[in-house]
Amino acid sequence: MLSDLWYRGVSKQYAHQAPGVYRDNFSQRAQYLEPGGKDMEKKRLFLERYMISQFRTAGAPFLEGYNTTQIYFAAQHYGMPTRLLDWSTNPMAALFFACTGNAAEDGFVYSMDAGKIIPENAEVRKGEKLYQTVMTMRNKYVESAVGLSFWDEPPEERNAYILPVRPDNAPGRIGQQSSCFTLHMHEASKASNPTMNTIQVAASSKSVILQELHRLNIQPVHHLLRFGSPLQRNHSGLGMLRSSGPTPLSFPLCSRRSIRTRDLGSQCARGLLG
Repeated sequence: MLSDLWYRGVSKQYAHQAPGVYRDNFSQRAQYLEPGGKDMEKKRLFLERYMISQFRTAGAPFLEGYNTTQIYFAAQHYGMPTRLLDWSTNPMAALFFACTGNAAEDGFVYSMDAGKIIPENAEVRKGEKLYQTVMTMRNKYVESAVGLSFWDEPPEERNAYILPVRPDNAPGRIGQQSSCFTLHMHEASKASNPTMNTIQVAASSKSVILQELHRLNIQPVHHLLRFGSPLQRNHSGLGMLRSSGPTPLSFPLCSRRSIRTRDLGSQCARGLLG
């Protein structure tokens, strides 16, 4: 059974967790573009389309046989700014990223029931319900959302949301890290997740935790994360708490209370927050 409990680790606190297309450096580049007028959302979309088009052309020999959704996920894999935000079904992978970098600052691990990022009353369009479920790369709604980044306008109007998407399992970074993604659609509605939980990792604990993760064979190998035995991969002890209110185009990753962990190192050896 594939898990819908997803985790994300960051090495310091950010006001919002947003994918590449909505980060400051991308928006700063987009604002100087003439297309889109004063509409920053349209400017971002134009720049994204241009960059994806360049990626598709430059990588043509390596992308033969890929459909547009597969090309889009490949672009994310190779570091292109996209609308995809990385998550993982492996809590220890998230813990690794929370402890890697920014040694003087606290890290954070976020967890959520992924399907709940879709509002309970969501509709694809009027009268057509959008269910709270994790989607695949072949879901028509996902294909339509991605297609817009390839200059492919949807045949009919549909509402925009932040969608939880589980990619096909394949060799490489995505498979190694048990990666999943939230897809932040163009002009997506505000979103919050009532199951969101925040765990704060003290800066003073980072080095100890990394040592313990290394003992569990969780370590970077040529830009991948390598995981240990199946037994070591089955820890999933992060609890669920209610999140705070919604924010446009991204969602706040903070609960109404956070668990501050100053001694996560010793807990990790016994099973992450088990």
